[in-house]
Amino acid sequence: MRRYLFTLAVTLALVTFGSVGARSAEGVRYINSDQLRLEYVGARDLDAQLEASVADWRTEAREKERAIEGLILELQNQRLLLSEEATGEKETAIRQMQLEFEEFLNSVWGAGGLAVQREAELWQPVFDKINGILEEIGAEGEYAMIFDAARMGLVYADPSTDLTQEVLDRLNGTEE
Repeated sequence: MRRYLFTLAVTLALVTFGSVGARSAEGVRYINSDQLRLEYVGARDLDAQLEASVADWRTEAREKERAIEGLILELQNQRLLLSEEATGEKETAIRQMQLEFEEFLNSVWGAGGLAVQREAELWQPVFDKINGILEEIGAEGEYAMIFDAARMGLVYADPSTDLTQEVLDRLNGTEE
């Protein structure tokens, strides 16, 4: 039953899109968002700001790591002089600092961490501008669809349908 429904859905999609494509193959265009990101004039500044934040987090991580290493070395040097209770307290303190260090690393570089948030914060105005440009180009060119070759897994596209350079020109303010 599922196979039948899937086949029916695919057939309907092909008929629908096939008739749209037959009417207006020129109504479909694409961009390459990876190329936009690489060639956007303001990208270097945004990437430099992100790298500055990352550098600060790396410094903080190194400081935390050195503090843990210092406590471990201190414990190794004093182990013979400390009571079992004092040794246990130092070991507990080391484990706690290691946990906090791991939490810090995860909060910065983990999924949805500070690094991802900072990158999104810096790039969101550019993405909003690109979306506005795409809406303008879509309306001006009366395009039915514009795909992103970098995100949609596009397997073929006629190079004449690539709007990436036009978006870059508008984004960089070098429109001709």
